Amino acid sequence: MSASATETPPTWYIDSSVLLRAIVEQSRAARTWFEGASAAKDRFIASRLMEAEVRRVTKNVGIDQDIVSEYVDEFFLMSVNDELLAEAIALDEPLGGADSIHVASALRLGPAALTIVTHDRQIASAARNLGFTVLDPVTDDPNRGPVDR
Repeated sequence: MSASATETPPTWYIDSSVLLRAIVEQSRAARTWFEGASAAKDRFIASRLMEAEVRRVTKNVGIDQDIVSEYVDEFFLMSVNDELLAEAIALDEPLGGADSIHVASALRLGPAALTIVTHDRQIASAARNLGFTVLDPVTDDPNRGPVDR
């Protein structure tokens, strides 16, 4: 058996900022990255908060929810419960409420277990401070470059 056949596929914690840009076609680069990672059988993790954010935005702009489900169904979605909310509140990083839930969710698995995929500067900064590797596949945002550079 070759070494590549025994390697564990990458695990990505993806927040709403990247997935929304892929789904609503604001970023061809984000969509290309996501589809490539999916084809490679990489693993996707997110908080249930991500699903709520993505479904609300896509419903509001009239995107067929079957299309959204094609993306969301590839994720292992972590529950948002009282314990997670307490962990999010306890974070020392300067984050908004939703962002703190994303970071606290990723912390449950730890920096060695996954890479955080985000186009959100606050999440990226907090994640780096907590020892995570950060990836921003949204390289075609006309308003600013990726957060991982």
